This record gives sequence, C-alpha cells and structure tokens, in this order.
Amino acid sequence: MIPDSPDELPRRAEIDALIADFIAWLQGHGYESYDPYDLWATPAGRMARRVYYRNHLAGAPLVLPIVAIDWVWPGIRRYLVRKKRYPIADAHCILGFLERYAIDGTATYLQRAEELGRDLIAESIPGYSGHCWGFPFEWESSGGQIPKGTPLITATPYCFEAFLSLYDQTGNQEYLHVAASAARFAFQDLIDTRISAEASACSYTPHDRSRVVNANSYRAMMLLEAHGRFGKDEYREKAMRNLRFVLESQRPDGSWVYEPGSANNSFVDNFHTCFTLKNLVKANRHVADPAVAESIRRGYGYYREHLFHPDGAPRPFAEGRRVQPVRLEGYDVAEGILLGVLLKDDIPDAYRRALGLATIAGSKLRLPQGYFASRILFGGRRVKVPYLRWPLAQMFHALSRLSAVLKD
Repeated sequence: MIPDSPDELPRRAEIDALIADFIAWLQGHGYESYDPYDLWATPAGRMARRVYYRNHLAGAPLVLPIVAIDWVWPGIRRYLVRKKRYPIADAHCILGFLERYAIDGTATYLQRAEELGRDLIAESIPGYSGHCWGFPFEWESSGGQIPKGTPLITATPYCFEAFLSLYDQTGNQEYLHVAASAARFAFQDLIDTRISAEASACSYTPHDRSRVVNANSYRAMMLLEAHGRFGKDEYREKAMRNLRFVLESQRPDGSWVYEPGSANNSFVDNFHTCFTLKNLVKANRHVADPAVAESIRRGYGYYREHLFHPDGAPRPFAEGRRVQPVRLEGYDVAEGILLGVLLKDDIPDAYRRALGLATIAGSKLRLPQGYFASRILFGGRRVKVPYLRWPLAQMFHALSRLSAVLKD
C-alpha cells in the first residue's frame, strides 16, 4: 500500500474528489452524529465497563454481549440514543475547511469554518479558568466515571488549534482571545504529578490523577504553542515538564504504552501512538531539542515496524487488547495521514506512507454516499454508520491537509 514510484502516487485531483464528495455529504448530514461510544455511554454500558475494569473475569460476561451487538448490528444505536454534537469533530472540520480555503480562497469554506467556530464557543464548558471542551456523554474509564461535559486535554487542543487557525486566516482578535483562554485552562486547571526531577505528568481531566502519555503530549504541545503566541514563560516551564514525562515514558523499543503503570491501560495502539508523535513534532518546532527529535525517530520506527500489516494497512494494536473484531480502523488511517504530512520533510517514508493511507481511504473506506466507513471488521464487513468524532472529521482534516502539500 506504500507507493514505490511517482506513477503510483495519488494525484491531488483524486484527493480533492474525495474531499468534495465528503463535503457534499456533510452538508446534507449535518454536524450531529452517532458515535462508537454510544452503547458504552448507556447505563448498561457504563456498568459493564465499571465491573470489567475492576475484575476482568467478572466483567467479561457483561462486556462481551455489548461488543457482539455492536459488531453484528451497529445500527442498533439509532433506536437507543440520539445523535450528538462533538466539539472535537467541529474543530477538525474547522481545520479541514480552513485548509480548503487556504488552497483556493473559496469564501464558502471560510464561512463554514466561522459558523463552526461560533458553535464551538457556545459548546465550551463553563466553570473553569478558560474555554475548554469535552464529550457530550458520560463514560466509564479505568479511573472511574467521567461525567458528561468534563473538559478533556485530548479534545481542547484541537479547539485551540482551530481558533488559532481562524485567527491566522481572518485576523479577528476574538478568535485569538478564545485560544488564549483555552491556554489558561490547560495551564491552570489540570493536576500535575511530579514523576522525576525534570518530569511531571498532567491529568486527563481537572478531576483525576491519571498519567496518560498522549494527554501529556497534547498539553505540552498546546502550552508551547501558547508560549510562542503569548510569551508566557510559565507556560513553557510547565510544558517542558510534561514533555520530559513523555520522553521518560518511551520504552527502549520506541513505543509508548497508553498509561505507564496502569494494569488496565498497558496497551500500545496505532492512533494514540500517532497522537503522541504528532504532538512531539509540533512541540519540537518550539524547542528544537535533539532528545525530542531522537524520540520522534525511535517512535516512528516502532510505529512503522509494529503497527502495520504486511500489506501496508495499519494494525490497530501492537500490544494488549488484541482480541478485537477490527481489521482496519479508519481513525488509524486519518491520523497516519496527518502524521505523515507533519513528517514530510524529516522522514520521507512517513510521507509515502501517508499517501498510501490516502489510497486506502479512497479504495477501501469510501462509501458511495461520499463519506467513509469507520472501520472494516474481520470478514471484510464495513461499519457504515457515520461517526463524525471517530473518524470522519479527522479524515476530512487529514485529506485536506494532504491536498495542501500535494503537487498537481
């Protein structure tokens, strides 16, 4: 699936056709969506996960039927839950529309991005030091229940980036003020745990003490970007401690487990690895640290060697949680494209891989309606329920970003 010659590279016109079809579908569908977590957010789903996290053996009989139902009949959620709006999806759509606007100046793209920006401001969660965003459902994590409307350091940075991009495209100071406000949330409202003389781990939400690697990479990236924009030295100081935690958490083979020291979260998967690598690349634009560059090199080497099938399709898991019905995860495709574009000038293989992943998106995941299947299960069946949060908005953003760097 990785192109070996220029004749095999997808053309920009081919990528643009995928994007145009998706935008047409999105216009008719709207921004409310079902979600892969729908069944897990129901009372039965939350209870099943809670028991499972406490005791895998006791929880398996509760969890497996939900997995099976979602595998066999994903459309059942239409009868159980209502569609919801997801701020992280809105942010990715803003970034996608702004990429399109930057390419050809079509005013409609900017208009849609600004409309989504206004919606995103309204979706911000009140009661914290600044603008922040999370998920519109309750969900059960290994650390306990996370209530609906809890701000997340994995969602807020995309909104932060969206408002910075809106400001860069329009010069409207309101967007810069919202981004500055989000940076205050990231700086003030998360809980830091000292790990070593140089490293601290931030929490996933303002109400836990988890030590999730990708969450720390998001916070470090966001605060370093905020330091560059707003000149607050305290942002850089806190970001560097989180960045050091990410580096210290990397294993000798280049991988990161999701949460070091957690029995329930000791897995290594594809898109969380992409998250961490993406954020390290963005962070290192501000610090130019050889140790970060080496971490990226080793992390990408692990990603390349262990998180792809021999045919070039992304492998969802390298360690842990391998008993999954998923053969191809659309989220892995989208994040791999974004990562490859970021590494275009540093790791040529990453860019070629991004082009191959775009080919997979068009040939295996694209549906006649213009959107993309979220995943392909073992046996070849595609999950066709459209999930904007996972991964349609990310795919739109990724393909738009790829189109911006592709030659005609």
